[in-house]
Amino acid sequence: MLAFFAVIFYKGSIDELPITVVDHDNTPMSRQLCLMIDATRGVEIAYQVQSIAEAERQILSSQSLGIVYIKRGFEADIYGGVPTKIECYLLGTNISASGVIGRDIEQTVMTFASGIALNRLQAMGIGYNEAMIDIMPINIQNNIVGNPYLNYDYYLAPIFMFMGIVIFIVVATIYAFGRELRYATAPEWITSANGSLLSAVVGKALPITLAMAIISQLAFAILFVIMGMECKGSYLMLTICNILLILAYQSFAIFIVTLTANLRLGLSLGGGYAVMAFTFSGITFPVIAMYSIAQWLSKLFPLGYFSDILIDQAVVGAPILYNVNNLLCLSLFLFLVPLVWRRLRRIMTNEIYWSRD
Repeated sequence: MLAFFAVIFYKGSIDELPITVVDHDNTPMSRQLCLMIDATRGVEIAYQVQSIAEAERQILSSQSLGIVYIKRGFEADIYGGVPTKIECYLLGTNISASGVIGRDIEQTVMTFASGIALNRLQAMGIGYNEAMIDIMPINIQNNIVGNPYLNYDYYLAPIFMFMGIVIFIVVATIYAFGRELRYATAPEWITSANGSLLSAVVGKALPITLAMAIISQLAFAILFVIMGMECKGSYLMLTICNILLILAYQSFAIFIVTLTANLRLGLSLGGGYAVMAFTFSGITFPVIAMYSIAQWLSKLFPLGYFSDILIDQAVVGAPILYNVNNLLCLSLFLFLVPLVWRRLRRIMTNEIYWSRD
C-alpha cells in the first residue's frame, strides 16, 4: 500500500497536460503565442487541428483536456489596435487538471499581451521603466509558504498513506477483539491473562500498536528519504502524534466492538468510519468551507487532527506550541475505552454475546 501511493505521487507535480490548438490565423504572432503556451510546464500542445468540431472529438475521446482557439484576424487586430481575444475551453470534470491548464494559459497570454504593449510604448519613445509602470502599475508578489513547488508529495501522499494505515488499524483491532465473540473463545482469552481483562486487552492490542508504529516509521522513511520530502519541524513530535493516532483508532475500534458485540457489523462500521476520515480531514476540500454541521462532524475523526500536525511539522515547520490543541484532541479519543469498560467486561464474560454472527 505504501509503495502504491509512493509510485503514484513520486512525480510530485502535474505537467505536460495535452491540449488542442485551433489556429485559424496561422500568422507569426499566433504561432509565437502557441510556442509560448507549449513552453509552459503544465501544458503541452499535443494536437493542432483546423476545426472546433475535431477538437471537441478529441476531448470526448479523452485525448485532450482543453482547446485553445485563435480566430482569423488575430495578428491584424493587434497591429490595428483593435481589442482581440483567444478562446480557451477547459474540461472541468478534473478540477486539478483544468486548474493547471487554465492558470498556465492565462499567465502566458498576459505575458504575451504585456510584451505587445511594451513594444508599442517603446516605439513611441517611452523608456522601459516608464512603460512597465504603465503596463503593470501594481506588481503582485506571491509567496507560497510550506509548499513552494506546489508538489502533490507534500500534502496528498502523506495523508493517503496514513489513511491506509488507519484502515488497517481499525480493521485489525476490530477483528482481534471481535473474533473472541465470533468463535466463542473469550473465556480462554481471559484465562490466558490470569483473569485480568486489562491485561487481556493490552496484550491483544499491543502487537497491533507496535506493528502499525513500525509501518508508520516506514511511511515516514518513504516520504522523507525516498521521495525527498523535507521534515521542517519536529520529527519527535510527529512520532508521538503518530502513536496517539494509532491508540486513538484502536480505542475507537474497541468502542465499536463493545457497542455492537458483533464481528461482522463491527468490521462494516469500522471500515466505513476509517474511510470517511479522508473526506473530513480537509485535505481536498477545506473544513472551513464546509457547512457548520460538517465542520462539527470533522472533529470526530482523529486523522483530521493528525493531518494538521503532519502538515505543520513536516511541511510548514510551525512551532510545537501551535499543535498542542490537536495533540490534546487526539488524546481525548483514548477515553473511549474506559467509557465502555463495564460493557466490555460483560460481553466478554457472558455467553449470550458469543457466536452472534
